[in-house]
Amino acid sequence: MKFDFSKKDSKDAQIGLDIGGSYVKAVAISSSGGSPKLIAYSVKRVEDNIVQAIKDAHVELGLTKTGVVSSVSGQTVIVRYIELPSMTEEELKGAVKFEAEKVIPYDINEVEIDAAKIEDLEGNRMRVVIVAVKKDLIDSQLTILSEAGLTPIALDIDSFALMKTFINSNTDSENIAALLNIGDKKTNLNIVQAGKSYLSRDLDVGGYQIAKLISENLSIKIDEASKIMQEKLSGFSNISEDERKVIEAPLVDILSHLIDGVRLSFDFFENHYGKSVSKVYISGGLAKPKVVEDFLKENIGRDLERWDPLINIEVSDSVDQEKLKVVSAQLAVAIGLGLRRTSVA
Repeated sequence: MKFDFSKKDSKDAQIGLDIGGSYVKAVAISSSGGSPKLIAYSVKRVEDNIVQAIKDAHVELGLTKTGVVSSVSGQTVIVRYIELPSMTEEELKGAVKFEAEKVIPYDINEVEIDAAKIEDLEGNRMRVVIVAVKKDLIDSQLTILSEAGLTPIALDIDSFALMKTFINSNTDSENIAALLNIGDKKTNLNIVQAGKSYLSRDLDVGGYQIAKLISENLSIKIDEASKIMQEKLSGFSNISEDERKVIEAPLVDILSHLIDGVRLSFDFFENHYGKSVSKVYISGGLAKPKVVEDFLKENIGRDLERWDPLINIEVSDSVDQEKLKVVSAQLAVAIGLGLRRTSVA
């Protein structure tokens, strides 16, 4: 699938590249018309070679430019929220390493650190987010991009890119909302209110873990189990009782683990801030089947709905809208990366 679009659109397009555990998602978003416009996208399954999957996704976009905004996630990405005396941006840059040593569970020389003010507080104080990423994770990402012939413009965090897409959608700008992007190997969680992040973490739970249980129960290869999972989940209401038995127990097991992790995060947030999460918004590949949405609604203890990352994103006439709808839930992080404006074209 190739896309045709005007030179004006493609000239200023930003490529967002979400390199997941099992899929590479890429989008090209133009802002030449004053509002974001999706001019191309690609979703490629990672088979044996992640570099090849990235190359294929980039080729499918149809752009000659190689600059991309990508992101990282996982247990070696540490996000901490702290309070500090009010200071300038320059002063924060000077203080961040000292403050990070207090809250980051790694040798400070093994990580890259960044920090940003989130909001001003009473008493001449401010709330700050500190992000630390293991240098070897960054080096690995840069190597993969280089081998794919791409140039990294900026590196973001999955959950922050997810939040950027959510803010752009203007879905819920006032209430305290939890964003859950449920992928194949990870789930990104971000608790937000009025465009500000209050808690961010990654959970090692996703579709892959369901497929792994199926493969163990049936003594089959993981690829075969993954195919069974995808087929049965998408048509869950129409499959036989015997077919349900194959997938129901693994599904309930893994989703229960996910809910446990989410509830612990909610408890921490609510105890720390004295506020309650009012609604959960789900996206990601595993959020697409209705059976998953229904299970989460029944068990998570909060109002929950699936949201569309394409809200407030204009879609080019060259994009097949029906095919896009099938994968749109998987594009939440990639769109946030594509929305990030950078100084490099």
